[in-house]
Amino acid sequence: MSSGFSSKVPDCVVQTCYEYEGVIMPVFMPLSALKRVRKFECRPDDLFIVTFPKSGTTWVEQLCLLIQHDGDFSKLEGTHVMKAVPFLEIVEDNRNPSSPPVIDRAEKMASPRILKSHCHSPFLPEDISTDDPKAKVIYVARNPKDTAVSNYHFCHYIPPLPSYDSWDMFFEEFLANRAPQGSWFENVLPWWKRRNHPNVLFLKYEDMKKDLQGAVRRIAEFMGKPLSDDVIENISEASTFKAMKKNPLSNPDTLLQNGNRESGLGQSSTSSFMRKGVVGDWKNYFTDEQNKRFDELYNKEMAGSGLEFEF
Repeated sequence: MSSGFSSKVPDCVVQTCYEYEGVIMPVFMPLSALKRVRKFECRPDDLFIVTFPKSGTTWVEQLCLLIQHDGDFSKLEGTHVMKAVPFLEIVEDNRNPSSPPVIDRAEKMASPRILKSHCHSPFLPEDISTDDPKAKVIYVARNPKDTAVSNYHFCHYIPPLPSYDSWDMFFEEFLANRAPQGSWFENVLPWWKRRNHPNVLFLKYEDMKKDLQGAVRRIAEFMGKPLSDDVIENISEASTFKAMKKNPLSNPDTLLQNGNRESGLGQSSTSSFMRKGVVGDWKNYFTDEQNKRFDELYNKEMAGSGLEFEF
C-alpha cells in the first residue's frame, strides 16, 4: 500500500488513509478490496445503493430492505440493516485492515442482493460503472454543504477515520477534494448524467425529507414491487429519522457501540452515527468566507449540469 500522497495532507490523513488514482481512501477500504470491487460480478437482479458518504445511505438501505419484504420487519429476522446490505469496499473489522473483506460475503449472498458502495464510478463494478449499467442502481445525493459537515463529525465518530483538528481544517481538505473518498462532484455528477437510464434511480436527500412516502413509492416502483398505500405509509413511519434512531436494528450505534466486529466500524461512544439528519445544518459551521469560496467552486463544477439542490 502506497503511503505517498500527491499533495500535502494533514498528519491525521497520512496515518489513516492512502491515495489511489488521485482519491484519498481510508485504510479499511484496502486496495486489494477496491480491485475486487471493480471485478465484482453483477447479477441482473442486483440492486446497488451508491452514495457519497453521509448522504442518507443507511436510510435508503432500510427503505429497500423493507420494500423487498413488503414492509414486514420480522422478515429481517433481527438482522441489523447494515449487516443485511454488504458494504463492498470495506473489511469486516475496520480496526484491522487485514481482516476479511466484506465482498467475500457479498459474492456468496443469495439473490436478490442489495449491496452498497461509496466508490466513485471508475472504482465500481465494471457492469455498473458505465453509462449503461447492467444492474439497478439507486444513487442518493445530498447537498454538499450538509454532506461536508456530516462527514466532519463522522470522522470524529469513527476512530479509523482521520480526526481533523478543526472544522476549518476539514473544510480546506473537502474544498481541495482531499477528504476521504475524494471529490463530491466526481461522485455525484456521473450518476446525475445517467438519471434517465431505466436501471438508475437518482434521489435527493432533501426531497426525501420533504416527501418520504413519495420516495418510498418511487423506490418500490423502481424495484418492481408495487405496494399498497398502507404498506408505503408503514414503511415511511418506520423510516423517519426519529424512528430509525430509536430502532436498534436500524440505528448503526447498536452495532458500533457493542463493538460488534461484523459492523466493520469501530466507534467512539460519545456521539452518534445518526447525528441530526436535517437540511441546512451547514449554516452553523460555514463562515461567510468559506461559503463564498465553496459557492465559487460549486458554481464552476455544476455549470451546465442542471442539477440543483436545496441548501
